[in-house]
Amino acid sequence: MCLLRSIRRALARNLSSEKKRAWKASEDALRGYKTLYAISHLRQHVFESTSMPNIVRKPRQRRALRASERNRDPTRQPGTRLTHQQRCRIFTLSDLSRWSAEAIAVAMQLPRTTVQSVLASGVEAPQKQVGRKPAITDEIRKRLIARATIDAAHRRMTYKEIARLEGVQAGQRALRTAFKKESYGRRVATAKPLLTEAQKQARLAWAVEHVDWKPEQWAHVVWTDECTFTTEGFGRVYVTRQPGEKYDASCCIPKLRTYSSWTIHGSISALGKGPIVVMEKSWGGLTGKVYREKVLPWVYSFMDWVKHHPENGIRRAVLMEDGASSHTAKLTKELHDRCGINKMCWPANSPDLNPIENVWRLLKQRVTKRSPRSLAELRQCIEKEWVIADAHDVTKYIGNMSERCKAVIDAQGGHTKW
Repeated sequence: MCLLRSIRRALARNLSSEKKRAWKASEDALRGYKTLYAISHLRQHVFESTSMPNIVRKPRQRRALRASERNRDPTRQPGTRLTHQQRCRIFTLSDLSRWSAEAIAVAMQLPRTTVQSVLASGVEAPQKQVGRKPAITDEIRKRLIARATIDAAHRRMTYKEIARLEGVQAGQRALRTAFKKESYGRRVATAKPLLTEAQKQARLAWAVEHVDWKPEQWAHVVWTDECTFTTEGFGRVYVTRQPGEKYDASCCIPKLRTYSSWTIHGSISALGKGPIVVMEKSWGGLTGKVYREKVLPWVYSFMDWVKHHPENGIRRAVLMEDGASSHTAKLTKELHDRCGINKMCWPANSPDLNPIENVWRLLKQRVTKRSPRSLAELRQCIEKEWVIADAHDVTKYIGNMSERCKAVIDAQGGHTKW
């Protein structure tokens, strides 16, 4: 009722005599506690013909930051206690120089509330800390982190195991908080191929050679690879690392070959995708003979299509193969020579440089969503998803080859995010 009276008084200034009589009738309804009738009466005689005045409170504007808030020391941790020298300086500036708390906070890069609390206490000596002391001090925290990051074996240890090696008695929550202060946490280890020093140098040389290639040069490359699909899941391995140490050698686990339900061979290029070949169980695996008789005819046909594509101005195609035994067999090399195939020199253990690996990952994600439960269903899902995949799913990964080469150069031949 009070709200309705406020609205009536706000609108009464601009109302005509007829509308004032309407207000008088609504006032009678209010006195009789007929609220619903009064609201409808107001709406009929006033709100439909009169614009509503702006009586709503304006939103509060955000307060501008104080100088002490803008100039606060970013390296100072919350809860850090002031030293005796800092407290004496605050009192000196306040008593002798007559500085305000805001000016002192700006000069010393401290929160204004901290300066006000010191001045209100009137004591120069630091007050004794109230409460239990922290179980893990800064010195202990540095020891724990140094122990946890010695090598790959220590990164795989849990917080409790690291604390036991250092002789520290603390709970799981205290240990997790201590590592979190230094941006460390238990994260899933990244599966990457094991690289030797010679392989790193070969990767670096390949990246330096191809970093300046133009898109039209990458367009005539035919990328090939095999992929395994299975309905089984994989476990996770956790390591202790910082966000920027994802591809550190001690934070990665070797990615080894595993048995799978189906093995698929595919080929792609910047001009389109080629056919996939499903390795039948009766073939007995991907041997050199199976690769030459069952797979290479499809690859040669796709290379001929890329070679004569209208957008391929140089009218040539280059085959990319990894170092699998079926690819490097003597008879396979002779077959390439007889057919006049130009083959790209490829560094070992470099799946991050092959864009078809990203296509396989995308295909696995889509197949997993279909939840195949048998080998027949799995094969149908693979073939359907390969047909559905459009050209953009392929070309978007080939378009960043220069970035991949730069990443390898920056890592000095080591692992990259691709």
